Amino acid sequence: IFFRVCSLFVMATALLHVEAPAKRMSLACVASGVLAGAAVVMVGLFIKDAAPATQLFAVPTTAAMTRIPMATGMQQRPSVVTYAIPDDAPPVDEAAIAEEAAEAVIEEEEEEERVNPKDLFDGQKTYYPKLADTQADKKLWYAIDATDLRLGRMATEIARILRGSNKPMYHPAMDVGDYVIVYNAEKVTVSGNKRTQKLYRRHTTGRPGSMKVETFDQLQARVPERIVEQAVKGMLPKGILGRQLFRHLKVYKGPEHPHAAQNPIEFKFEGKLAKAAEPVTRGRP
Repeated sequence: IFFRVCSLFVMATALLHVEAPAKRMSLACVASGVLAGAAVVMVGLFIKDAAPATQLFAVPTTAAMTRIPMATGMQQRPSVVTYAIPDDAPPVDEAAIAEEAAEAVIEEEEEEERVNPKDLFDGQKTYYPKLADTQADKKLWYAIDATDLRLGRMATEIARILRGSNKPMYHPAMDVGDYVIVYNAEKVTVSGNKRTQKLYRRHTTGRPGSMKVETFDQLQARVPERIVEQAVKGMLPKGILGRQLFRHLKVYKGPEHPHAAQNPIEFKFEGKLAKAAEPVTRGRP
């Protein structure tokens, strides 16, 4: 306080010797601030002498609150509430209480054992095939005997196997299919008059012009493998993926094929696929 009063005296002396109104006003503001600060400090010292500082801002304890007189009309709440049981009250059924407690425990156990639907959906996320699923060592080999099988139905099933659409992890943009071996390609059949009416066109030079036209019977006698290859190729995607899948098809004339080391699985047209092996009617009835 002594230093604040001295500084206030110095400012007052300087204020009297300053002639400029702006400087005089600024010094007056500073002097009033110093004076207000000194007043606050003096009031704090007087309060400190009257009561300890720990009691000024401390939260009153429970014992101190009990000594504070309550307002008129207010009653002090008891710390412990007790209830009196009347004499004519019915007796307590302890067996019923124990039974209710046991039922509550059983319900809690059932709630814990109950399957959360979120847990089920966490394991059913959409699976996207990885690179390892498209490797050659992950693919199977199937062998199909084309004897007396209808060309269209057989080619449809071959295309499904090549694309992998018969698998749960099928994806149209990925090569997840298997290899297919077709033997006895010269014994494949067609229905109706397709043997003479179905035409196969080819260009010997690879360009338009000099086109050669053959019937089904003529091509089957010359190159029977080409009939199966063209039927399956038309059912595959057009592009890089389709050309890659077409390389997994192996068609041979006769019952022999050079893929015995791959242990191919014999594919049977049974059940819903039995129509492919039904007898073929020649011409219209």
